[in-house]
Amino acid sequence: MKKILVTGSEGSLMQYVIPVLLKKGYEVIGVDNFARYGEIERKRNYKFIKGDLTDPEFVDSIMEGIDGVVQAAALIYGVGGFNKYPADILSKDIVLHQNILWAMKKHKVSKIAYISSSMVYERCNNHPSKEEDAFESTIPSTDYGMSKLVGEKLCRAFARQYGINYVIWRPFNIITPHEVAEKEQGLSHVFADFIKNLIVEKKNPLPIFGDGEQIRCFTWIEDIANAIGEYSFESKTDNETYNLGNPEPITMKELARLIYQGTDELTFETVKEYSDDVTIRIPDISKATKELGFKPSKKVKDSVKVCLEKLN
Repeated sequence: MKKILVTGSEGSLMQYVIPVLLKKGYEVIGVDNFARYGEIERKRNYKFIKGDLTDPEFVDSIMEGIDGVVQAAALIYGVGGFNKYPADILSKDIVLHQNILWAMKKHKVSKIAYISSSMVYERCNNHPSKEEDAFESTIPSTDYGMSKLVGEKLCRAFARQYGINYVIWRPFNIITPHEVAEKEQGLSHVFADFIKNLIVEKKNPLPIFGDGEQIRCFTWIEDIANAIGEYSFESKTDNETYNLGNPEPITMKELARLIYQGTDELTFETVKEYSDDVTIRIPDISKATKELGFKPSKKVKDSVKVCLEKLN
């Protein structure tokens, strides 16, 4: 039985990935520091360790006997958070990732599954974006996007020099009922913000960045999680990079209208947008489809419907 360390284990995506790993027969050890939302009490069928991955001694202490790592730990925000906490994001995310890779080298851990992001395509001019486009376009505009691109480069560097295999997953926007939105607009992902504003607080008009015509592609969380859990430690994904997403474009206003449950017409209140907010992001998933059989199970409207049902 392989022993898998899952960092950022208490985040919403990993809470869907871990059951897939367990079903495949892996032993899972989760680690998290509850940096964003405070400590979470839940029943766990896996070993859990609370700790700070920016501390290299702590990382070294938990790596003994590990066979593979799912590296999902990061400071993750919406566009507002990227602009409010750039130093924290860039420095801490890179430091903890380096600590993990060096500890993997020391303890001879064979593979890392790195959870990157579609934010590496922030300044890409090709839409839909293929995996190779991230390294043929201008560097990302946000420090979060940059941290993910550097994280990918580190995985490749450790593979070349030390023989540590990797798979890089680039999830696009995710629909999940389990992300808790913060009070300040833009600190959380847009879907969580919309749920809070439209369903919980029943705001109309809805505050929205810019003209609300930014284009994104949203995927049901289980589709992303199943691919990560199923294929991260299969040899056919060794040293490969995959986009994971639903290539069905939707504007922010269109997404808001799918979520809105009021009887009056939904209107919008413009909030000044950030200069580095991306206007369009669409995945090319042909590689994941061809090599892994990946395809979204739901259209955006159906994902929103399932999410709202789970919240009610």
